[in-house]
Amino acid sequence: MEHYRTIALIENDYQKRAKITNALFAGGFHVEPFEEIEEFISESKTSYIVLIHDSGDNLDKLLKLINGQAQWFPIIPYAEEAPLNSIVSAMLKGAIGYIDRLPDLDGVMDVINSNRAERQKLMENGRLRAEARAKLVLLTKREREVLKCMADGDSNKIIGMKLGISPRTVEIHRANMITKLETDSTNEALRLAAYADI
Repeated sequence: MEHYRTIALIENDYQKRAKITNALFAGGFHVEPFEEIEEFISESKTSYIVLIHDSGDNLDKLLKLINGQAQWFPIIPYAEEAPLNSIVSAMLKGAIGYIDRLPDLDGVMDVINSNRAERQKLMENGRLRAEARAKLVLLTKREREVLKCMADGDSNKIIGMKLGISPRTVEIHRANMITKLETDSTNEALRLAAYADI
């Protein structure tokens, strides 16, 4: 994860933002502070680690926006006093760690450097999910419906009955879908659907 040296800090409190930014700069990180999540989204780069204040629905909002743009970032939420359920919830949503004291440079470094293989796997899965979502936005609504039915294991005949179209039309949608996804097989299309949570 050595190439992840830029931290995007999302914090709407000016004094906290300045304090955390200064501490991270002193630790050798390049920090780009953002006041709002939307501001970060408009300028985001793939090499960011995102440090975000875990208050209100900040984490959910960030995840919704990056998923909508088929992106993924290593995310580390933080809070001054975080209840255990907030930490568990953040980790289940895909955070790579959680900091309960800031500016806690050692804590940030520990999250970034600990369990390297596990973090790398998490990051690779996040990247694959983002790539899959980026490809699936090319599909029409009907093609996505056909793909979902395929993922459920339905045959062309069953898909046609469910969607009110002929099996031949289903076959055409499948062929168009595979072409758009630039895949060689139905199995590859189903793999993309699984990564994109279709």
